[in-house]
Amino acid sequence: MNPSAPLQPHPARTASKFACVMTLVLLWGFAPWALLSAALLSALVIPLAQSIDASTAGVLLGWFLVAAVLLITPVAALRDLPEPLQGESVDRERAPELWALVEEVAAAVGGTVPDEILVDNGSGVYTQRTSRHGVRRTVLLIGVDVFTPRTVGLFRAMLAVHMGGSATAGLSVEGRVWGWHLYLTGLFAKYPANPLNLLLWPYAALCFAATSRITGARVLAGDRAAAAYAGGPNTWSTIAEIQVLDRMWARFLTTHLQPAVEVGLLPFDVSGGFARFLDALAEERAALRAEPLSGRTAWNATHPSLAKRVAALVEVPGEARPGDEAPALSLFPDHRVAAMVDVMWKSPGTVRASWEEVADRVEHHRHCARAARSYQVLGGLLGPSRASLEGLLAEIDTGRRDALFLELDRRGFPAGGLASTVAMAAFRSQEMRAEIRWGEGTGLVGADGRPFDPKALIAPLFAAAPDTDAVRKALADRGVDLHRAVAEG
Repeated sequence: MNPSAPLQPHPARTASKFACVMTLVLLWGFAPWALLSAALLSALVIPLAQSIDASTAGVLLGWFLVAAVLLITPVAALRDLPEPLQGESVDRERAPELWALVEEVAAAVGGTVPDEILVDNGSGVYTQRTSRHGVRRTVLLIGVDVFTPRTVGLFRAMLAVHMGGSATAGLSVEGRVWGWHLYLTGLFAKYPANPLNLLLWPYAALCFAATSRITGARVLAGDRAAAAYAGGPNTWSTIAEIQVLDRMWARFLTTHLQPAVEVGLLPFDVSGGFARFLDALAEERAALRAEPLSGRTAWNATHPSLAKRVAALVEVPGEARPGDEAPALSLFPDHRVAAMVDVMWKSPGTVRASWEEVADRVEHHRHCARAARSYQVLGGLLGPSRASLEGLLAEIDTGRRDALFLELDRRGFPAGGLASTVAMAAFRSQEMRAEIRWGEGTGLVGADGRPFDPKALIAPLFAAAPDTDAVRKALADRGVDLHRAVAEG
């Protein structure tokens, strides 16, 4: 016997410990359901049986039926196989550096090397473990928007955080208890008067309140393991960045993606657009990083607050490794992966288009209806033959601008209507195009490449003494033909 060899646990003793743990798990998961059965028995079955003078056999049968109803659902939830994760499979040949990094991280933090790595168009990291016919399989799913905004160093830390604590936390006993609660709540939602609702929620909340402490400790332990491997600065930075990226993504949706969908288009390369959006707002992103992290957590949160997690790691040392500053997307030498992941974006009622086509459609949609309404109101006031921008300028030349604007407003002239008439005239003059302005939305550019601002061109109309000649000259200088500033048709 080698005295320097590490002591190994006795197999029988290990098996005994495992059996004890599994027994406790089963008791924790199923004993409360038996207690619920007994509660229903005393509250419903026994009084009912006594009122009809039922026999002992009838009482036992009622108890059995109630217990079966309560136990069938959690058993079904436990046996229910999760839906397999969906994504683009990335094997070792397509991304050898990514696989090498995943294996390195797993070895460092005690994680599991996956049997398959998938990439989807999301912004999260998930691990799924399944067992069928005695064969265990682990799948790691990484959203492309986890790669896009991060460097290799931050992505390494993100993987370490996930594999060190978050992945196991999601598959823990307390996670399954909470899953049963949600499953049963949905099952009985259509029966609001069901007495099970009165018993189910307090039970599940109590279980969760007690066991979520285990989850929190597991996550913090995983964070510390990740920091010891990837370095403290990388680890707490990537955790803190979660809040920043959530807010930046919400702004990207509002500023760029939703306007595209509203006009029936879904851009190609959504993730690439998000990356350009982040680059354009680098200063704002840095300012968000400087804001304090929220220390508040919801009562049903499975993870500690970001502030608590970061505070536990800020003193952990760590130095950058060579290559840490490279973009994490460099781990994908096969550029076809990004194109295949992009196809996963779906939105009913839309067709795919380039960002340039999106800008053109959004700007046309923004100005077209407003210009049409402007000409309609002008025609109602000045007559159909004078429903044009030149007709409006000529009327202002008579010196009755204020009364004219007041009457137009009374008749429902749209806000920004004059700017839209100029924009549509410029489109028809083929002297303007639309462009994406990352971080701002879309905008207009003249044929000379300079930004085109219709509001600036018509600003002299709103001076104390309106200058229509200055407006005509400004429009001519930018190639806008006033004869095209008329209602269509």
